[in-house]
Amino acid sequence: MHIKQRLIILLTLASTLAACKTLNTQPPSDVTEIENSSPPPLSTKESSTEENSSLTPITVENPVAEKPKAILDLWQYIQSKQHLTSVQHPKIKQFEKYFLKHSRYLNNKTEKAAPYLYYIIQELEKRDMPLELAFTPMVESNFDPLAHSVVQAAGLWQFMPKTAKGFGLKINEWYDGRRDLVASTTAALDYYQYLNKLFNGDWLLTVAAYNYGQGNVLKAIKKNKQANKPVDFWSLKLPKETQRHIPKWLALSNLLINQAEFNLKLTPIKNQARFESVEITAPVNLVQLANSTGLDKDEFYRLNPAFNRLFIPVEHQKADLLIPVESMFEFETKLAMLPASQFNVSFNYKVRAGDSLIKIAKKHNTKVASIKSINHLKSDRIKIGQTLKLPGAVEVSKEESAFFNKLSNYKKRRKYKIYKVRSGDSLWKIAKKFKVSTNKIAKWNGISTKKILRIGQPLKIWPSP
Repeated sequence: MHIKQRLIILLTLASTLAACKTLNTQPPSDVTEIENSSPPPLSTKESSTEENSSLTPITVENPVAEKPKAILDLWQYIQSKQHLTSVQHPKIKQFEKYFLKHSRYLNNKTEKAAPYLYYIIQELEKRDMPLELAFTPMVESNFDPLAHSVVQAAGLWQFMPKTAKGFGLKINEWYDGRRDLVASTTAALDYYQYLNKLFNGDWLLTVAAYNYGQGNVLKAIKKNKQANKPVDFWSLKLPKETQRHIPKWLALSNLLINQAEFNLKLTPIKNQARFESVEITAPVNLVQLANSTGLDKDEFYRLNPAFNRLFIPVEHQKADLLIPVESMFEFETKLAMLPASQFNVSFNYKVRAGDSLIKIAKKHNTKVASIKSINHLKSDRIKIGQTLKLPGAVEVSKEESAFFNKLSNYKKRRKYKIYKVRSGDSLWKIAKKFKVSTNKIAKWNGISTKKILRIGQPLKIWPSP
C-alpha cells in the first residue's frame, strides 16, 4: 500500500475518533490505545513526501496461522480418523489376543498391504467412508493381487465374476479387472456403498453381505424378525466363515491403527502415494517395458497383475499402468527414447493347407475370437497363403514366469465337479470319496456340516489332485 493511501485511511480513522468524542461515546479499548499512543517520528523519506502531515502511518500486522504439520506416517494419519474400532465384542477380543501372540504375522500382513493402503485410504476419504474398510482385503485376500479362491473369487477384493461384471469390471482372455488395483477398488467401494444403503448404514451388516452375499444376509435378518430376535450382525445365524470375518477384520483394524496402545511396532508406511498411473498405447510387452525402462520387475508386476499374459494386445488400444513414484522420472525419460516397434508383440502367420482358425488358435495358445479381432475377420473362413496377425508369445526368465505361474494354477483350481447326492450318502462319505474335508464342501456350497442332504441335491466339489 502506498504512503498516501495509508495516510487517507488514518485521516478517516482520526475523523471517526473525533466524532466519537463529540457524541460522548466510549470507543473500544484498542482504538483508545491507538489514539493516546505517541506516534513514532516519520522516516526521512516519508517526511519529504508529506511534509505538512502530522500523522504517522501505522502498520497493523495480520498474523498468519501456522500450517498444521504434515502427518508423515500413514498409521498416525488413520489413527486420527478411525471410526469403527470403537465396536466392542468378545469375539473381537479373541482375535486381538491371537494376533498379539503372533506379531510376526501382523508384520507380514502390513508389508503386503504397504503398496496399496495409501491409495485405498485416499479413495475411501473421497467418499466419506470408514477408513477401516481399507483392511478388509487383509482378511479377504491377505493383500495378494493374484489371490484366487476355489469358488472363483479373485483379486485384492475377492470379486466373484458375476458381481464383478455387474459393477463394471471387464474379464477376458487378456485382462481381469478383478486384479486391477484401481478398477477393482472403485468397484469394491461402489459395492460397499450400495450394500450400506441397503442395510440402512450398518457397516457390519454391509461387510457381512459383501462376504456372504446380500440375499443370504437378508434371509438371516428375515428369520430373526419372524422369531422376534435382534437383527444386528452378532445376533444373526451366519456361516462360520462370515461369523469369523467381521471380528477378525475389526480386530486387525484396531491393532494396526492403535499400535502404541498394544505395544506393537509394525512396518512403518509413509503417508504418501506409492504409484502413479501412466497411459500406454498397445501393443505392449510388459517384460520388455520393465527391462527397457529400468523398473523393478517384481514391484511392477505386483502393481499391474491384471494382464494375463505379460503383454497387452493391439486390440486393447491402450492401457493404464501403475508405476512406482520413485521410478517415474527414469521411466518416462527412457520410454520417450524407445521406438514403439520394440513393444510390438504380434507376429505374422501364413495360412497353410489344412489350417483352420481353431487349429491355429490351439497351436499358438490363443483363441479364435482373438485372431478374428486382431485381423478384423467377420467369419471363420481363411485362405491358403493368407497372412494373419497372431498374438505373440513373451519369453520371460524363470523368476518372471514364476510370478505368473500362479495364474495357471488358479485356472486348474477353478475346475469343479457337480456331484448329485445319492441314497446312503453323507457329507463325510462324499468328502472321503473326493479326498477333501467336510468343512470345505460345506463352505463351497454355503451349507452347514450338520445339514441333512437330500437325494439328488447338487454339490460343487473341487477334488484334491
